[in-house]
Amino acid sequence: MKQILYISFILFSIFSFAQQTYKVTEGELVFINPEKGIYIKKKNLIYKLELENISDYEEMSKDFKYELNASTIEEFEKIKKDTSTIFASQIAKYNFNKLNKTKFITKVIDDDNYQFVKYNQDFFLIGVLENSSKKPRNEYLLHYCILDFGNDKKIIYHSEGYIIPTKEKLNFLFENYGLNNAFKSYVKINDNKLKANESQILKFDLELNGDFYKIDTLESKKLRIKNIYNQIVITKEFDSIAYTSNFIVGYKNKKIDIYNYTFERLNLENIKAFSFDRFYPKLQIVQNNMLRQINLIGDDFKTDDIAVYPGFNQFFPSNTVSINVTKENQDFYIQSDIFYSILKNQNFENKFKIINSEKYNSIEFLNEETFITLYSEMMSYSIKYPLLIYTELKNGKFNLNTIDYLITENPNDEIQVENDNLPKNLDKIFAVTHGVYKIQKDELTTYYPIRKEIKYKKIEDFQDNFARFELPNGKKGWLSKEGKEYLDE
Repeated sequence: MKQILYISFILFSIFSFAQQTYKVTEGELVFINPEKGIYIKKKNLIYKLELENISDYEEMSKDFKYELNASTIEEFEKIKKDTSTIFASQIAKYNFNKLNKTKFITKVIDDDNYQFVKYNQDFFLIGVLENSSKKPRNEYLLHYCILDFGNDKKIIYHSEGYIIPTKEKLNFLFENYGLNNAFKSYVKINDNKLKANESQILKFDLELNGDFYKIDTLESKKLRIKNIYNQIVITKEFDSIAYTSNFIVGYKNKKIDIYNYTFERLNLENIKAFSFDRFYPKLQIVQNNMLRQINLIGDDFKTDDIAVYPGFNQFFPSNTVSINVTKENQDFYIQSDIFYSILKNQNFENKFKIINSEKYNSIEFLNEETFITLYSEMMSYSIKYPLLIYTELKNGKFNLNTIDYLITENPNDEIQVENDNLPKNLDKIFAVTHGVYKIQKDELTTYYPIRKEIKYKKIEDFQDNFARFELPNGKKGWLSKEGKEYLDE
């Protein structure tokens, strides 16, 4: 006969870095077996405690439920004799806060050993350590809580098993992955400081826009970060918060704080601007007028060293096309297979003649590069129309044009206006990428259309997201690819 009961629970310490604790009030703990689970005695009957899936965060945050399934005498006697069974009388009082400062490393098994370490207040990290390189691999996170059975009998329940303190040691029990034998012996390291490539591990349910962590708005309009249990994970309040898979950025009074997902603040001061890499755990910062690269896993990292990397092209297709400019006799032609879809009333075998070709010395698309990406699912990118191309006039000046304008005999108002709004009569032009051009006029320059005004005395190449500039008045600063200027102080 199955009885369905509910654990009455106590949430201890609803503040930063609390440990979620549930108190079991039904029955008396008898023993725990790594494979069979937890057994409870109630009214001289033995029941198996069927725990709720701890990874079901939404249900766990409402109320922690369980079922008591009646056990047979045969099952009870068999588990009782199992040498891996831990009896309630063996469970010792233990301060689980010690886990904040301890890393557990197993002895080498089949050329590998394993580590178990507290990742943050809500998750443990477990992974394989390659014996040869000492680098972790196959890391994953285990959500956990504390189960309190009374009489100082407390254990940790995580998504793959239990941690049970006895007088001899902490016992690590795993329901899967065959790790029970590995963790029969281990060494303790009294500092659980995660290595850089461990602290950046990505789980989609750890992202702030996922299920577990949320941005909370206070009555004061300030923001802070809470977990699904309504616990504060970073005590500081912010005016605004930005985040990626590897970093959390809080803004307050024009100051910037950067954290990783262990909720440790990076030791960076006087940050004026920053930029994240989408796939890798690195960022750029403008700090004290200087551009710095911050890489959480070191400059020599390899693709296999990180948790998520852009290697899924077979699942996220992209579409590229070639656009070629040719000259036959005195006429220029653009050849590509995409313009029929743009100008549906024209189709000259995908070869389009430039109108008034005699006006131009040359026409270039991407400085000898002809391929462009129309869209990429992986990069969440699609090309912006109209497509641009630049021309050199007979007088040596340069114009930036739309292709639609150049191949249309009588352009309509929309095509005409789009073309006329582009920079004209330039001294120099260079296509950085499709859609971004470095242009110069009257000894001033800019990256168009990142910054449309031609205003810089000097501007250097972009270093990822930032380019160093100097204004005619001698002031210097950094320009971001989003078009924001950060002047030196």
